[in-house]
Amino acid sequence: MSQLSQKSGKELLHLTKKLIPPLLPQFHKGQAGRIVVFGGCEDYTGAPYFAAHAAAVFGADLSHIICEKNAATVIKSYTPDLMVHPYLYEKDNVPNDVKDIDEFLGTKILTKVKALLARIHVAIVGPGLGRDELMLKTLEIVINYLREKKIPIIVDADGLFLVSQKPDVIKGYDLAILTPNVVEFKRLADAVGVDVNGDDQIEEAKQLSKKLGGVTILRKGSSDIIVKNDEALESTTKGSDRRAGGQGDSLTGTVATLLAWGHAYKTGLWEHPDEIQEDQLPLLACFGGSTVTRVAAREAFKAKGRAMQATDLHANVGKAYQIVFEDSNGEFKL
Repeated sequence: MSQLSQKSGKELLHLTKKLIPPLLPQFHKGQAGRIVVFGGCEDYTGAPYFAAHAAAVFGADLSHIICEKNAATVIKSYTPDLMVHPYLYEKDNVPNDVKDIDEFLGTKILTKVKALLARIHVAIVGPGLGRDELMLKTLEIVINYLREKKIPIIVDADGLFLVSQKPDVIKGYDLAILTPNVVEFKRLADAVGVDVNGDDQIEEAKQLSKKLGGVTILRKGSSDIIVKNDEALESTTKGSDRRAGGQGDSLTGTVATLLAWGHAYKTGLWEHPDEIQEDQLPLLACFGGSTVTRVAAREAFKAKGRAMQATDLHANVGKAYQIVFEDSNGEFKL
């Protein structure tokens, strides 16, 4: 792996910009990013919406949500811009006439889920999923399928809870990104025997990455620490001191879009010098996604102050993209 950690923030953003597809008339729908969020249950409908919608407003062509059946109508009511699929079931919502839950899972749920997953570039798993037994069982099977198909996975929220209970579900998967906050990081670290005392947060994140077999860790905090084995980046751009719920979900959406653009880059969707190595893509996607999300939050806070919500952040994602990647011509001030 080349040493991205030796580059400045401006150099990292310059590299990240190279992943962004140009807007050309010969492209067709879906080539510049097909994202799916696997999450959303009867109680939690905002998180999957924020993740999928952030991906869409950042520039992904198609943004899907696979959610629990009772969440689907609610999420559909938020916007017509997302494709919402009511394929999942919590244990208590399985029809009464179902006698064999494993057969129901295979024939009723996974057949539809896998058909959709086979068409996407990046999967976000966990936002708003909840901790229902059947939902987590379904998620475990879905992660195994994504690994089999070599589809990049971003694990967040309740997906991280599953990993803390069963680390092997993601261990060793090179295409996985985990996005823990302070509580989730501690839970993951405890699960694999990493001591967390806060003295050296970068080293702690490196140890967690290694214990999980080289997955990428995006440790969210006052600065976002991004590591993969021994390579570490730090995203320190000023964001918002207002910690409204949903901003972490928005971050996963922007990271997912950059990962999808990385797929377009490495498969030659447009002509470009081959300057970025494949193993650099998750690190650059995390750094770029973190920077844009922080700028969007900063702009939202300027406008709304303490009243700021995650929806205000989303209204500024396009502006943040322009500030970071276009208006500044590579001279954005970190």
